[in-house]
Amino acid sequence: MNPILEAIKKADSILIVGHVRPDGDCLGSAFALREYCIMQGKVVDVGSPSPLPEAYSFVKHSEVFNRITRRKYDLFIAVDCGALDRIGRFEGFYNSAKETVWIDHHRGHNGFGKYNIVDSEASSACELVFDLLECEKVINKKIATYLYMGLSSDTGHFMHNNTTPKVLLTAYKLALYGADTYGLATELYRSRSKQKTELIAKCINAMRFYNDDKVSLICITREILAEVGLESNDTEGIIDYAIAVKGVEIGVSICEEKSNEYKVSFRSRTRNVGDIASIFGGGGHMYAAGCRIFGKKEDVIDKILKAIRDTEAE
Repeated sequence: MNPILEAIKKADSILIVGHVRPDGDCLGSAFALREYCIMQGKVVDVGSPSPLPEAYSFVKHSEVFNRITRRKYDLFIAVDCGALDRIGRFEGFYNSAKETVWIDHHRGHNGFGKYNIVDSEASSACELVFDLLECEKVINKKIATYLYMGLSSDTGHFMHNNTTPKVLLTAYKLALYGADTYGLATELYRSRSKQKTELIAKCINAMRFYNDDKVSLICITREILAEVGLESNDTEGIIDYAIAVKGVEIGVSICEEKSNEYKVSFRSRTRNVGDIASIFGGGGHMYAAGCRIFGKKEDVIDKILKAIRDTEAE
């Protein structure tokens, strides 16, 4: 038996943790594993260092997210976390667990658990969880819907270049298992709030272009977030508007989370933005990466542009 599945079967209590600012892949893989653990008769909680984004309030059983019921768990499972610090305040649970599991698809590490599934060639953590569970023949409609959500969101609804033949085959299989593909497409891509629409409008209106229009940049300040009544946790997907402009090779989004602290996201058509993010201690994939940069807004932008120029020259 797979050692991760064996660890689940042996554990009485399990905590599944995703990264800060959870997205569709993080939530999909976490809730799919939660469902499997419940099927095995386990006590299982799920959470992340951040609250559930409003955009994912439709997720079935989302009300249990971050409802931590124990001080200690037999098994700790991290999903979609490319670095140890991505589990934030949950590190104490990680350290105290009898067994640990890490399931991730980011570059630059081999996992931080006793048992690890880390594959940077995979499109998403949900793809890896699917591979793990398919051999058990336990994938039902609910699990399939969770996994399809992550597969769709981390491939840009199958538009990014990580949409491999295996991804499409996995999506096909999940549809056969009963995944609510239409319902998910509606919730993920056709249910934007008025506040999010206002934020997008402000971001597009203030979008900047550099390097002969090959680099586009969106800046989301706390002031802008306050104007529309949103939190930094609700900015997922904004970066896509930067890279969607014809002729742009690198799209950048910087979001002010605290004074002089910015979460930076990169998207690319051809350049390896993972190398750019790594300059600032971040990481990710060739065409999608992120990091944190500290400083005044214009200084942060200057640092990013310099890193883009420097990596281009290498």
